[in-house]
Amino acid sequence: MHLSHPKTPTAHASHLEFHKLRTLPSRSFIYSYATLSALTATLLVVLILGLLAYQSGSAIFEANDSLLGSVWSPAKNQYGILPMLYGSLIVMVLAMGLALPIGILTALYISETRSETVRRLSKTMLEILAGIPSIVYGLIGVAFLSLWVADIFYLQTGRVILTASLLLAIMILPTIITLTEDAFSNVATPYRENAYALGLYRFEVIKEVILPQAKGDVIGAAFLALGRALGETMAVMLVIGSLDRIPTPAYNILSSAQTITSKLGREIAESAFGSTHFNVLVLMSLILVVITLSLTGLAHILFKSAGSND
Repeated sequence: MHLSHPKTPTAHASHLEFHKLRTLPSRSFIYSYATLSALTATLLVVLILGLLAYQSGSAIFEANDSLLGSVWSPAKNQYGILPMLYGSLIVMVLAMGLALPIGILTALYISETRSETVRRLSKTMLEILAGIPSIVYGLIGVAFLSLWVADIFYLQTGRVILTASLLLAIMILPTIITLTEDAFSNVATPYRENAYALGLYRFEVIKEVILPQAKGDVIGAAFLALGRALGETMAVMLVIGSLDRIPTPAYNILSSAQTITSKLGREIAESAFGSTHFNVLVLMSLILVVITLSLTGLAHILFKSAGSND
């Protein structure tokens, strides 16, 4: 009968040292790969911003004061971008105003009242909805939503600001629900247990415990959804109406309008490369990129601060 000798402390230490040496190259490779990926992504962002700034720089001098106007007429060398900025702002604000309350309430319902099975099934369905191409949403908006808006408000056409806002709210709703539900679910269980032990009702637990703890993550989720709403092109382009002017009065959401993304989608291929028309469109895309990056960065800062507070 063969008896194995127990390992001495020296042999055990040698084994651990060998294991460390064997895993060291793989860890070093992963760290190097992650660092290279981060530097590449940063370089690409800087390169994109630099190219857009370089291409659009001449537009500021060529278009003169017309950039701050409300008239868009390339034939007359008038390139007022205010209607597009207004259209992007009003559609974004309305879409967020519609989607954010519904998204937060739905996320609370899923997180605080449903079982884990229902939660997982709901998350799966929401991720599927978020993955549907925007052109599909746009076609649905043209075929159904715009007709409903026209019938309800007795309009000649339903391709107006309200239709674009409703469609955009539907598109960003899965993103808001998914992220905010994660924020509510990540609240530590002891907080809930202590609140219920003190005799608080479910509504009071949600109001006094869940919402304050998840506030930073919820705001970050709202900014991420805002960034997506701002960059949406095809769906909005199909239902906004493409009218290059600010409605009269300005709060008339039953009027056609134009956003930055819809303007780029319609005219970027029709403008001559290097022309003032093309450069002004590039300038609008630069404004869009800067706003989107700012919102995304702010969302990450809020997520990080909320995580550190936990």
